[in-house]
Amino acid sequence: MPQHDQPDKKPRLQHADLSESNLTEQEKQRERQRRWLANEKRDPARAQEIKERNAANKRAWRKRKKEEKEKADQTGNAGPAEGQGPAKKQRVSSPETHAEAGPSNSAPDDIPINPILLNQEETLPQAGPSNSGPDHIPIDPLLLNQEIAAPTPTLPLMRDAEVMTDAPEPFVNLPVETIPVPSSPTFSTLTNLDSRDRATPIIGTQVHEKSDTIDWSDGSTTVLPCIMRDGVNICQEDADTVAFFASLPESLPETSKNVVHLHYKDWRTKSRQLCDEISAAIRVNKAVVIRNISTPEPATLDLDYLEDRGMSDLMHVVIHDAEQRTKDFTFPHQHATLEEFVNNIHDPNKIQCILDVGYGQGGLPSALSTLDSGIVNGWNQTTVDCPVGEKVHPDNFTVHSWALIHSPAFWTHPHHDSDGSLTFVQVETGEKKWGLWRHVHEDMLTRTHLSEIAPELTDLYQNRKKIQETWHGEIVTLLPGDMLIQPPGQFHAVYTPVTSFATGGHFYNYETMHLTELSRYIDHKQGRTLTNQVHEHSLETFQRMVINLPRISRRIKLYSRPLIALCIMVFDCNKYVAAGTEKPKFKTNTTKPAHDIANAIIKNFWKDLKNATSVYRKKQIHGSNSQTHPGEPISRDELLNCLKRFTAL
Repeated sequence: MPQHDQPDKKPRLQHADLSESNLTEQEKQRERQRRWLANEKRDPARAQEIKERNAANKRAWRKRKKEEKEKADQTGNAGPAEGQGPAKKQRVSSPETHAEAGPSNSAPDDIPINPILLNQEETLPQAGPSNSGPDHIPIDPLLLNQEIAAPTPTLPLMRDAEVMTDAPEPFVNLPVETIPVPSSPTFSTLTNLDSRDRATPIIGTQVHEKSDTIDWSDGSTTVLPCIMRDGVNICQEDADTVAFFASLPESLPETSKNVVHLHYKDWRTKSRQLCDEISAAIRVNKAVVIRNISTPEPATLDLDYLEDRGMSDLMHVVIHDAEQRTKDFTFPHQHATLEEFVNNIHDPNKIQCILDVGYGQGGLPSALSTLDSGIVNGWNQTTVDCPVGEKVHPDNFTVHSWALIHSPAFWTHPHHDSDGSLTFVQVETGEKKWGLWRHVHEDMLTRTHLSEIAPELTDLYQNRKKIQETWHGEIVTLLPGDMLIQPPGQFHAVYTPVTSFATGGHFYNYETMHLTELSRYIDHKQGRTLTNQVHEHSLETFQRMVINLPRISRRIKLYSRPLIALCIMVFDCNKYVAAGTEKPKFKTNTTKPAHDIANAIIKNFWKDLKNATSVYRKKQIHGSNSQTHPGEPISRDELLNCLKRFTAL
């Protein structure tokens, strides 16, 4: 890797002190430009932005040249001879002169750099985000179309191919003393908007050239799904749905009532407090977004990228294909190798993804690992009291870590995840628009009513008017390094506007078992239409979570409704088999001890299962009928006392 690409080292300078060098003024200016570029590229995000903008402008330049040639052919004008290039236009030399710099035959327009921004004292500023945000870079005030006081010599164009970006206005190199440099320079509005353009760089290369675009509430622009067959976009229904989806408001820390926004830098040394903060949100049915929980380097999703993560190019995968989905919504699958999928990313007439890619080396970050009660408490801490039997469903472990790989413009319809699990997802490269819905009258809904109205979300576009009236939706835009944790039963849809790689997993938590029970109840009623994939492992994990209760740490908070829900699901497991699936063989070596412990809890706190169920569904929790309320805290002393007989060694 070139020296200037390494963020932890200063760029190597050919001329340490320009004032003492024998360079001409023109050579000094070029050296300052090179230093400016090297400094910019020390910030990985800025380096990737330069690369993407360069690629986009190259495509725009080629397109412009092609159009000029076609126009010349039609009018009979031969144009300039090969290799000579068009006649150069003059740069601005005074306010009265407005000639534009035209493109050369060899490259798109370059960004001219103001020497003020190159630090005439020869001291390069440290790379990294400024006070105005990570996306902000110094922009010369002259580029913002300010008045020019006097004519000056023209600054030579940069020829570094990695900064070929169109300048908003021609640049004039004024003497240092005449240029007012802002104390905290930031992006111009034009540059900032352009940085959120997710459509231009991929149109014609990764998506069809006739793809429409849509503006989102966060200021970004993306393509809409488009696969052309016989002059018709066969994904028009998806395009209409995504266009409506884009009208939802962006979830913001100041306004969202259903999403808790955190920034990892505020919690980096407080893992336990961070887990408590997340638990407090998810137990009342709120999603949590954690910004910059990691800092992945900018990357291109290709076979090398995937190989670095342990995925062979010959790996057998099951692809979800958008075109196939238009023919059979229930079976969009195609078998292929990973190499074939990656090659298809560059086919503008294919929109595909791979769900649930095996990624066992992943999982929740270490700082958040204790949120996974199923693994940490259910499996890690019960194997001595109750040894693992010969038959254990692999999903008990494989669902805790997986990867998602998407090509651009893939639309995932609204659903909730099966088996009542929590879901976390972390974007490694690319971007995701994650839509979340909650019913506006959630506190007044019965479980039966919720299961009856939930299917209306599955046809988002056709039911858009009713959905707008009865459901609150918002979009969480996830960028590289961001993580989202959503509670059990969270209705969500996802649009992936660019090629993306994300990791994630499912898990269970003691404080959200009432939401797990409600989600699995809805699966039982509407599983054919509302859930994405059904697993059969849940009961084994629930039983071990119960078996762990006699020895559970006092740090873990337990609440009445989640505890009742856990016991009910262990006792009445047949009532939670998802619709359309077969009843698995439930009896394992964990069944009897789990029943004994659950029975002791129910008798001690609620006398019997019938009364416990009545309490669980009672309409009196703080005057609310909410099915998502966790209830009151459980006395840990009373719990340990009633389970004391199960702790004998």
